[in-house]
Amino acid sequence: MMRIFIAVEIPEPVKKKISHIVQELKGKVEKIKWVNSELVHFTLKFLGEISEEGLKKVKEVILQIAREYSPFTLNIKGMGVFPDYSSPRVIWIGVDEGKEAIGKLAEKLDKELSKEGFIREKREWVPHLTVGRVKFLREKEKLKELIYSRENIEVGEVKVESLSIIQSYLTPKGSIYKTIEKFSFASLES
Repeated sequence: MMRIFIAVEIPEPVKKKISHIVQELKGKVEKIKWVNSELVHFTLKFLGEISEEGLKKVKEVILQIAREYSPFTLNIKGMGVFPDYSSPRVIWIGVDEGKEAIGKLAEKLDKELSKEGFIREKREWVPHLTVGRVKFLREKEKLKELIYSRENIEVGEVKVESLSIIQSYLTPKGSIYKTIEKFSFASLES
């Protein structure tokens, strides 16, 4: 069994910009576990523990979907929290342009994988890059101010050209990710 999710990976220049943003915020509010910017990605579908047989089905579904898609661009912009500022759990960087395109891709994955026995998402998928996790927070107003002041921050563009199957290993020091396979989109120009 392996712990698997499907993601859109982020290019190095955008990871660097995210790293700068996180560095600015580190230490300003306590009890936040900041994500290593090298690990930042868009999780389109978390599958959890699956078998080799399950992985084979997942690969077939992704290959089919990748053949139907052409590359598109996301404008990475803005910051916020989930679920809300009264009890924040996740600090995220969002998407401006391209939100609908990546949303439809996540929905298609969810729908097609459900036909293979994977559980459908109950909530609507919201495109975001998790940059921090809140453990316990005394300084809610301080966090709110820091995030509000960056709610329109421009991070950069990501050209979405493929889907990745990523294996996640949980360790005492945090998660380690390994890309198992990348599926490039078909291009309409060819």
